[in-house]
Amino acid sequence: MAIVLVEQCFETPLSDEAYGKLANKLDPCLEIRDAIWCRSYISGDKKRVVCEFEAPDAESVREAMRASGMPFERVWNATLVQIEDYPDFVQKREALRARLRGK
Repeated sequence: MAIVLVEQCFETPLSDEAYGKLANKLDPCLEIRDAIWCRSYISGDKKRVVCEFEAPDAESVREAMRASGMPFERVWNATLVQIEDYPDFVQKREALRARLRGK
């Protein structure tokens, strides 16, 4: 399975209810293509969203988005690089968090 990211932009802020309705249309289209939603990052103004999916490939997610009518700007395969892969950065993060708790 590939990690696939989808970028979405909206003219007006998207309400949780409106996004939920779009997602409900998307889920069956993803299922048909052996893909699943994992997580989303929503901007503070609710006009931009980046969603992470697991899927056979980016085209599977792109097809699901089109079939559901879910608007999107870009779809691409990604490689996950995370702080846990770098112990030195984990230590720096923990030190920063401890320092900020002390303020």
